[in-house]
Amino acid sequence: MSVIRMGKALSVTLVCLLALSACGSGPPPKLYLLELPAVAELQIDASSINVLGISQITVPGYASDARIASRETNGVITQRDNERWAEDPEQAITRLLASRLKVRAGATVLVEPWPRDYQPQARVEVMFDRLLRQPDGGAHLAGQIQLLSGDGRKVLQVVLFNYRIEANNTNARTFFTSVAQGVDAIAIDAIEALLASGRS
Repeated sequence: MSVIRMGKALSVTLVCLLALSACGSGPPPKLYLLELPAVAELQIDASSINVLGISQITVPGYASDARIASRETNGVITQRDNERWAEDPEQAITRLLASRLKVRAGATVLVEPWPRDYQPQARVEVMFDRLLRQPDGGAHLAGQIQLLSGDGRKVLQVVLFNYRIEANNTNARTFFTSVAQGVDAIAIDAIEALLASGRS
């Protein structure tokens, strides 16, 4: 191959690479934090609940991705690269749930692993079956709350939850606000179940 042909081939290759690079570049994804919901900070009458433990929540595989999982009007689940959780979804929800349990019950709440001498009255474990953005921008949260004895050896109660928080704004921020409201509702359900079980 002549030098001229090699030069032309190299030029074409460089142009193609630059074109591909331009196509792949774009604005960085928008990252969203899961913030405390704007709800009334009223404590439940839970003076008998003083010390709780919580393990990290679990979510379905599609919801553990940093990209928001959305249910479209045709039922298809999509994930868009330009809208993402700013932190690991499981860690974000666990952090917020611990905070809501503390606020709602007025109790000390620690997330596993906790100090060896920490002895919670009960353990709260939450497993999600659904965590999706709805077509209206709201959220669908479903799953179960397992309430265990402090040492984790006995099941006190299992509470199912299925929340559809409606919205009229498809902005990603609306989804995160809806999720936060759902997490607050889970905290309330857990505390009320503990009180009803008489094991708090």
